[in-house]
Amino acid sequence: MLSATLVRTTWSASAGAEAIVIVDAATLYYRAYYALPESMTAPDGHPHNAVRGFLQTITRLLTRFEPRGLVAAWDVDWRPQWRVDLLPSYKTHRVATDDDVAALEEVPDTLGPQIGAIADLLTAWGIPVLGAEGAEADDVIGTMVHRHDAV
Repeated sequence: MLSATLVRTTWSASAGAEAIVIVDAATLYYRAYYALPESMTAPDGHPHNAVRGFLQTITRLLTRFEPRGLVAAWDVDWRPQWRVDLLPSYKTHRVATDDDVAALEEVPDTLGPQIGAIADLLTAWGIPVLGAEGAEADDVIGTMVHRHDAV
């Protein structure tokens, strides 16, 4: 299953030009990172498995659905404090430190540099990257779909 949301209440093969595809960028780059071997490297020798898999998925979505646009929803805050306040154990399995002050998401060493490259490539391709302080990509997607359905 592709990690994307089609902003339409119904879908048909001919509806592609009316649809907007919204992807959860973090879901896609983590999925690509773990799906493809780190032996996939750029000419400089650095791993680019997440970059390659991410871009292949974007290309496949654009080719398959032919939407009028694509948006990448970005995790500006991967673990919003308001969610932790509601559920203290929220994403604790992903926290790299027990220090409450610096609760950072644990990211594999070879994935971190690829995330910046993915953001740069999205910009170069003209794909809007949307995020919001205190929100995860899922929140951005939900807001976009809700606002679209209200129109």
